[in-house]
Amino acid sequence: MATCRQVLLPLLLITLATACAGTPPAPGKQDLAQAGPPPAPPEIGLIRSEVVLAALGHLDAPYRYGGTGAEGLDCSALVQRVHLQAGLSHVPRTTAEQARAARRVPQDRMQPGDVLFFAARGNRIDHVGVFIGDGRFIHAPNARSQVRVEPLASAYWEPRLRKAGHFFE
Repeated sequence: MATCRQVLLPLLLITLATACAGTPPAPGKQDLAQAGPPPAPPEIGLIRSEVVLAALGHLDAPYRYGGTGAEGLDCSALVQRVHLQAGLSHVPRTTAEQARAARRVPQDRMQPGDVLFFAARGNRIDHVGVFIGDGRFIHAPNARSQVRVEPLASAYWEPRLRKAGHFFE
């Protein structure tokens, strides 16, 4: 299991590097054809960082089915809570509602702060976590464990990933 320092230091460095980056020059007509979608407003990047840092702040919190507070959290309560801590109050409570409300993101374009939806038991989406970058996500897995970071490319989680998305406007 990664320590808080092993997880937070790389994220802090990424946040500082992106916060210090200057504005690139305006693209020419040739560049526009290859540029793809316009970049997100800078505040979205800050909110993404806040979501990730809030999620990491819950590392080792106890899991509790239906839990939403100090007594423990389930996976969807963790996602709702960290978004609320980042200033987003419109995230639904349950995994199913979150999966319906999240704006889909192609899996090859995931960014830290996106949410990942899994079908852990069968074909129905029944689990959610927060992508923190570097191929890892944080989640509240089950009653036998605590909030933790895991690699997405594991034999268990990768084949169960059904959707990536976010709640940013």
